[in-house]
Amino acid sequence: MNYDFDRIIDKKGTNSVKWELMELLAKDTDKDTLAFWIADMDFMCPPPLLEAIKERTDKFTLGYSMADEKYHEAVCNWMERRFSWNINAPDIFISPGVVNAIKNLILSLTEAGNGIIIQNPVYYPFSAIIKQTERTLVNNALINNDGFYEIDFQDLQLKAKNPTNKMLLLCSPHNPVGRVWTEQELRQVAEICLENDVILVSDEIHFDLLRKGVTHIPLARLYPEEDTIITCTAPSKTFNTAGLQISNIIIKNKTFQRKWSDITGPELPSPLALAAVKAAYNKGEEWLEQLLVYLDENFSFMDHYIKEKIPKAKFSIPQGSYLAWIDFSPYGYDDKELDRILIKEANVLLEPGTIFGPEGSGFQRINIACPKTTLQQGLKRISTALHG
Repeated sequence: MNYDFDRIIDKKGTNSVKWELMELLAKDTDKDTLAFWIADMDFMCPPPLLEAIKERTDKFTLGYSMADEKYHEAVCNWMERRFSWNINAPDIFISPGVVNAIKNLILSLTEAGNGIIIQNPVYYPFSAIIKQTERTLVNNALINNDGFYEIDFQDLQLKAKNPTNKMLLLCSPHNPVGRVWTEQELRQVAEICLENDVILVSDEIHFDLLRKGVTHIPLARLYPEEDTIITCTAPSKTFNTAGLQISNIIIKNKTFQRKWSDITGPELPSPLALAAVKAAYNKGEEWLEQLLVYLDENFSFMDHYIKEKIPKAKFSIPQGSYLAWIDFSPYGYDDKELDRILIKEANVLLEPGTIFGPEGSGFQRINIACPKTTLQQGLKRISTALHG
């Protein structure tokens, strides 16, 4: 079956945060603003997933529900098929979302005042959660080598040795810079954490969204005998189901499992989410493969367009995710002025790099998971605003 990713899906009237609540990020947006911000695709969900939800609603009831053997089987089989990663059903813990899960992991496995290491520029809820839970934010900033980001292992080693720093939040693939960490890089991170008793929480929510020829390695797969590596996964980015509020957290350590359960209580996910995940992981692979081709084409188009029409901007196609990380600093605007130009003159809503940490100054994050015509229109508006 061929899926139509060029189709424009009208999200108006759907309570869409991305298209109907843009004022959450910027007040000067209007009905004609093009939304390229929050990590939410503009494509139709996979038909098998939608059909499964309809079949479930045809049962006429939507009461309290729990995951069954078929659910766990679907998750385990996906990990084995896509990543050669063997996980055990009892190690799968369901959470409404990865952000919620990370908050509960911090609350259950660390204490107030403990240091939580992150790697800016990084997904901004990381820092918000650390502050909310009264932990100490410890920044092991990535090294930007002319657009190619690397981990500062010397600095990470130093911070991991501090006994008050208890956890590392690893973003893999990394959001927003788009790196897919190599096996060598992952092993270096893990060895540092294991040697210093730092709990490693790996947020791998973008793990299915890779460029052609790129391979993602679940970090926990490299250390099957270790149980202090926790992996956060979800079908939400892959299949455009963020609104279903379901993620799968892989926790092997029995003490960690008990502490997690003490914080979270019983798992009672939405019955529609359970049906959707089983359908996505059992029947959604063909849709995903076509999606990946379309995303690659969008990134290729963007790369050529920027080189020709927005030539001062610095951009490299990311190895993973559907998020572009663009450096507009050569245009000479400060962050507030750049935001103003993009919103008021280009009438596009991107995400300012500064929300990912001070290391994001001069950058903007752009969600390219949309029909190519929408992307073309947005880039044309940006080019016109910057060049007249």
